[in-house]
Amino acid sequence: MREEAVWRLVILLSSQQSPLELKINCSKALWKLAQGSVWICKTLTETKGMRCLAELVAKGQDELRFNCIMIIKEITTIAESDIRLRRSAFTSSSPAAKALICEILRIIKERDDAKVRVPAIKSIGSLARSFSTRKGRVIISLLIAQLGNTDQEVAMEAAIALRKFVSTDNYLRSEHLESIVKFDGVQLLMKLVSEDTKAQPYVLALICYLAQHDTNSNVLINARALTALQTTDPEVITEHPELETLVPHAISRLHFNLTEDQLQTNSPTGIKQIITEQGKEVVDTVRRGLKLLPKGDSKTPQMVTRCKKRILGAIPPLKNKRIQQFLNLSAWNWQYYVWTA
Repeated sequence: MREEAVWRLVILLSSQQSPLELKINCSKALWKLAQGSVWICKTLTETKGMRCLAELVAKGQDELRFNCIMIIKEITTIAESDIRLRRSAFTSSSPAAKALICEILRIIKERDDAKVRVPAIKSIGSLARSFSTRKGRVIISLLIAQLGNTDQEVAMEAAIALRKFVSTDNYLRSEHLESIVKFDGVQLLMKLVSEDTKAQPYVLALICYLAQHDTNSNVLINARALTALQTTDPEVITEHPELETLVPHAISRLHFNLTEDQLQTNSPTGIKQIITEQGKEVVDTVRRGLKLLPKGDSKTPQMVTRCKKRILGAIPPLKNKRIQQFLNLSAWNWQYYVWTA
């Protein structure tokens, strides 16, 4: 009975004779039916549903396109945890699967709309274990581009999807890791990890996976990934248990692969030099922030509090008496220090 209902909905959805409103209602019904249902998702992949969805994503009206993308997301979510469905529906020899994936990638690349781009990225992430090295390169390049998206949710989903390409259960993870480095993904990851956004914990996890392969160590160390990991806010690690293991292991691997010059840079002397070089810029930034405070406000600026958290979570060389005294300045003394610096 359910199979017949799905068949009828797919026929109505794909028919040229069906009015737009009917197609929208059919797509909504299929979306709801597909949620969490292995059987419905499997039925959709066995009928002409996949090709129909691909065509509507390519040419459909906005609401209809969105509903179809959400159906695809439900199918791929089930396929991620169901190896039989993944292997039967998303084989490289399936024309319907090829058409569907092609349209999903086009959405990611061309549609400047987070509403459809986010589920499209999620769908690709769910299928991360289905792609060959060659196809993976194309997809990874698109996902890396989205790391720089101004929409935080898009950037976060791109990081999550990339992590699935390099996680330990992906047998092509080494090849995918090489692709991330090749397409300058490390630079974008370092930019994201320095920002307090929703993507930060997922970016940290991705950096940790990159660090597990010694061939990536030099690129990561030169991009100051080691310092970023060492100064990670402890609260972020606490809120994401996966990082409790990944971050220390990544730090250990990067330390092990430090060259003599890099070791000097990461020593107390090297860090002191970096702080000296960047000191003026830091003071100028803080001064600009303090100008925004109401006159006579004794409350410690939020940016000072955040800096304090990050430094207290830093590597031992940063935890010296002078910096501790600096952090313990009262709000008034802090302002006085900045204004007179």
